[in-house]
This record gives sequence, structure tokens and C-alpha cells, in this order.
Amino acid sequence: MCPDQKTYQRVRPSEHGKCSRVGDKGRLDQGGARTDNQRKVLFVCTANVCRSPMAEAIFNALAGEGGLGWRAESAGVAALVDEDITPNARAALDEVGIYANEHRARQVSEEMLEEADLVLGMGPRHVATLRRRFGDLSERVYALPEYALGAPPEEGIPDPYGQTMTAFRASVRQLLEYTEALVGRLEREGALR
Repeated sequence: MCPDQKTYQRVRPSEHGKCSRVGDKGRLDQGGARTDNQRKVLFVCTANVCRSPMAEAIFNALAGEGGLGWRAESAGVAALVDEDITPNARAALDEVGIYANEHRARQVSEEMLEEADLVLGMGPRHVATLRRRFGDLSERVYALPEYALGAPPEEGIPDPYGQTMTAFRASVRQLLEYTEALVGRLEREGALR
């Protein structure tokens, strides 16, 4: 691999119904453009340690299982940069058979929005922040519930940060519902091309 290329991984379910990382499936060239046909969704929450990394893990598991030509990443509008996914978020994912791979919180950037084909905030405040900060780059920015299921634009996924496992389990249930609908929408839209 050339030093000017970044590599990303696909996540697939193993024979036990769990998800694990597998080998290289795509490359980014020096300008950040993908050299394969894989498209990218960027999930955005506040700190990038709960909701958006959970959405990323769920999406990558479902997309990998279904052979969808999309890959997810995540970031935060006020990221706790370099922090891992919270233990409760990891445990809630584990309970549904999805294992979050190595994660380090990232602050959302202009470059991330440029590289993403679709940007999904966990709620309307994230969408408003992205549109205020990045203006024209935000034409592909939506709230996940709105884009996935046509929910009212003011609907969002409550932040479980600092709460009990019950709140994290509720977030995972919501994220599963919205992410399954999102994958279905992307499959249908892909079939129309």
C-alpha cells in the first residue's frame, strides 16, 4: 500500500452471528476519493462516544451482512477526542451481538463532510450545528430518524451518556430500528440506479 493511501475495514457477521473486522475492502486516494464503489455515511452525535459509534457499528454489521456497498464512520460536534466508546455503549451492543471495533472519538471536520455521501445526525441539534458550521457542505445532512423513517425533523435519539444501562439499551433499540430502515432505503435507492 502506498503511504498516501488510507485503508478502511468492513465488518461482517461471523459464523456465530457476531461481527468482526475483515481485511481491506477499499482504499482512499491522496485526495480522499474512494478508489472502489463503496459509499460512505457519517453518523454524528455530540461527543462521539455513545450514539454515533453505536450507529456506526450497527450500520456496518447490517451493511456487511447484506452486501450493501456502503460503509459508516462517526464523529461528534463536541467530541471527546481520542476517547473510547463508553463501556455501557459497548455492553449494549454486545447484548445484541454487535461488537464495536476499536474506536477513538473524532471531532467532525469539513474534510469528513466532503468525503461522506450522506451525513446523519442523531437529532435536530446536530443537524443545525453542522449546517451552521459548514454551510454549503451540509446539503447531505439529515437527522437519522427523519431520513430513515420520515419522522418529523424535530425527532431525535436521546443521549444516554452518563445514564444507566436501561438508557443505553433503549438507544440501541432505536438505532437498530432506524438503521435497519436506513439500510432498506439505501438498498431500494441502489436498485433504482
